[in-house]
Amino acid sequence: MKKYGSSWLGMALAFAALVGLSGAAWAAEAPILKSLSGAEKARVAKLIAGAKKEGSFSWATNLAPVKAAKALEKDFKKYYGLPGVKFRFAMRKSGTLIKRFEQEIKANKLSVDVVVLAAASWLHSMIKRGNLMKYTSPEDKFFVPAAKAKMNAPGYWVADGQLNTMAVNRDLAGNVKLTSWFDLTNPKYAGKVLVGDSSRSETYTLWYMGLRRVLPKSYFVKLNAQNSGIMIRGSAQRRSLMAGEYWFGTTIMARHNWIAKKAGVNMSPIYPKEGTVALPIGAVIMAKAKHPNMAKLFVDYWRSVRGHHKMLEYNPLNSGRPLPPHKNPDINKFILADDGIAPPLDRINIIPIDWGKVGHDDVKKWRAEFNDVFSSAPRKN
Repeated sequence: MKKYGSSWLGMALAFAALVGLSGAAWAAEAPILKSLSGAEKARVAKLIAGAKKEGSFSWATNLAPVKAAKALEKDFKKYYGLPGVKFRFAMRKSGTLIKRFEQEIKANKLSVDVVVLAAASWLHSMIKRGNLMKYTSPEDKFFVPAAKAKMNAPGYWVADGQLNTMAVNRDLAGNVKLTSWFDLTNPKYAGKVLVGDSSRSETYTLWYMGLRRVLPKSYFVKLNAQNSGIMIRGSAQRRSLMAGEYWFGTTIMARHNWIAKKAGVNMSPIYPKEGTVALPIGAVIMAKAKHPNMAKLFVDYWRSVRGHHKMLEYNPLNSGRPLPPHKNPDINKFILADDGIAPPLDRINIIPIDWGKVGHDDVKKWRAEFNDVFSSAPRKN
């Protein structure tokens, strides 16, 4: 009996130890894993294990300010149970980043794992040259609005949108009802409209190219004849509208409306019925990424509802996927509403453009036409 009791006691102790170990493992489990099951849970758990071994991660963008990047990093580490992973981050203009990456690729000394850029032609060229890693995230299937607008590159990225659209300073223009691009040609708005300078910006050239699909050349000729201004930098355009030099902008990003409103200026976007141009924002993994497990997890996070909602707390972004309401009602009203600063693409008429077929010759063609149309327009920096 003694032996029998001792044997059962040993088994009981072993079982208790096993349960204790399992409990400890469950307690240490990353929060995201508690919401997953089956093959997807196993996939993410394997990536997390690999990410822990990698120990670091590097990404770069022209979109997220440092404050937003730090908030994304903190939330990501908490959600994926990776507190010890070291993050490196670079925020630069798209042209500066592209020049740097091209030099690194040539020297075979790549410094980043993930790039988030609104630079469709460059990203498509990276696919053709074999410089991007193929990766399909479970989140990709939700980016249907971006797919309809031909903004995605399946297997490489799904897109959010950088919108350069009409905006109005209502402190000056009042509660005018603008529903069409043609509303800006009203003679009473002569000298009050500001246009992004395509002669010195590929972004504004692509904006012009997209609008020419739904608007005739004569529309822009009329804008020019009404003494519209031409300006290069987005921040300068914002300041000009805020100061009242112009009442209406045509190439204003969500972030600039956001900054103006925070400064107390009632500046808001308009999404005309003819359509709005959305430049694809791709979060991509470099083919020679040194930390592929971390890169895949971060891309999953960036494309998720959680990642989008966290970004919206610091910087407006037009989501390529439909979004549920944010827990903060101010964000729902201020950013995500249909007339908000950055509603998701499914609530806006986006002009479809096959971005994979837009090349340097297209940029040259439309820039030349823009320069011809606005040859007499006053240009400012």
